[in-house]
Amino acid sequence: MADILKGGTAVVIGAASALGEATSLHFVRDGCRKVVLGDIAEQRLAELRTRILTQYPDAEIVIARVDVGNEDDVSAFFELSVQKFGRIDFAVNISNAEHRGALSIDAPSEDFQSAYENILRPTFLCERAELLQMSKQELLKGYQCRGSIVNVTSLCSTIAFPGLTAYSGTQGGILGMSKTDAFDFGPHGIRVNCVAHGNLVTSMLDSAMGEEERQTWATKTALRRLGRAEDVANAVVWLSSPRAGYITGISLPVDGGFAIATGPP
Repeated sequence: MADILKGGTAVVIGAASALGEATSLHFVRDGCRKVVLGDIAEQRLAELRTRILTQYPDAEIVIARVDVGNEDDVSAFFELSVQKFGRIDFAVNISNAEHRGALSIDAPSEDFQSAYENILRPTFLCERAELLQMSKQELLKGYQCRGSIVNVTSLCSTIAFPGLTAYSGTQGGILGMSKTDAFDFGPHGIRVNCVAHGNLVTSMLDSAMGEEERQTWATKTALRRLGRAEDVANAVVWLSSPRAGYITGISLPVDGGFAIATGPP
């Protein structure tokens, strides 16, 4: 998909995560040479910037620490992005927050509050800032829209996973918010979509599951394997690009066919 994002400026929130790193690299690989990377993990951001510039020395990569749960921090981050590059054409919001599982009758209310504060509210703050900027700017030449926002969620946003009430609530909330904003801001030339991933081969999953459990989950997919961060990144880049220019308000599953099966036991 070389150069399908040429001429645009991208912002990746949660760039220091495995998904964020892959997405950032794929944006530059596919022609976007102006990218702002945001995360709370400054050292990993710096390492990612070095990695990108080693492969693509002509890229302009800005890194900035941002606490996405802090409204002032979010505002300052997006002000910096616009100050540096003048506009935001592609925005990707990735939540890195860990979560605990429990049945609703067993879960303390603090779990739900924590999920809201660490996942749903930060996505809202970032999406609001992105919409504010995109609604001000002119159409990007050759793109027929003012901007694209992709929120990375999990399959919990659309199908049931036992014991993940609070987490699923935030994922469903992001999907509902994305659809509403897609409808409200479509007339302004702004697209908003979600990419919903299944279980991925990441260090977080490795620490949570043993090899046998990972294989069990892999056999529940039509493709008989767990996903990779690159699988999600490819979907995000495509959905951000002009090739998906008539698509808005959807949740694109990147799950190896898991959702078409019966789901977890």
